[in-house]
Amino acid sequence: MVMPRFVRPKEGDSESSPNLYVANCGPAVGLQFDTIVSAFSSFGEVKGVYAADESGARVIVSFLEPASAHSAFIALNGRPCPHLGGRSLHIRHSILQPPSSRGMASVPVSLNASDLNIPGLYLFHDFISAVEEEQLLQAVDTGSWISLSKRRVQHYGYKFCYDTRNVDTKQHLGALPSFVSFILERISLSPDIPEKLDLDQLTGLALWSSEDTQQVHGLLKLPL
Repeated sequence: MVMPRFVRPKEGDSESSPNLYVANCGPAVGLQFDTIVSAFSSFGEVKGVYAADESGARVIVSFLEPASAHSAFIALNGRPCPHLGGRSLHIRHSILQPPSSRGMASVPVSLNASDLNIPGLYLFHDFISAVEEEQLLQAVDTGSWISLSKRRVQHYGYKFCYDTRNVDTKQHLGALPSFVSFILERISLSPDIPEKLDLDQLTGLALWSSEDTQQVHGLLKLPL
């Protein structure tokens, strides 16, 4: 689920907003949303409390009326709140940013490879189970990561060199890790068994439009 996008209002528009950005407040510091609603309801009707980000320690408190939000701001900003365990709250006014036209553009989603009419493309639903997915994630976290800009990676089989966008076939890193053995068994009917594994974790961004380096990955690539 995409969280609503709240931003700082322009100068002079603060008191016209019914929303407050509240830091040092949220599940990560032991304050559940219903507790937060109860504490702020003394200033007026609260429409909802939303996570401001993924930290769990910052929330958006949305009132029905802007005057209620401003009253809460005056009373609680920089002061301990007795109804929230005496925590000192750091508050600022916030407004809901309307989605951009680019963000509203409809992007077609295909659930079958045949919809795309790309030769050699196959899509297998539920290739691994939810339990197997959890086991894979736990196993991956025990490995040694290489930190790059806004991402971290692990390489098995052969190391991908980002400078040259290629691999050194003379430097074999060894066998693929045991935690992917069951995956290799499932694709064993293919004549081309993978000999290289890349684990890529991105932080704060999605995969941008790109093309795979064919001389590295060959004709067969299996994204999971």
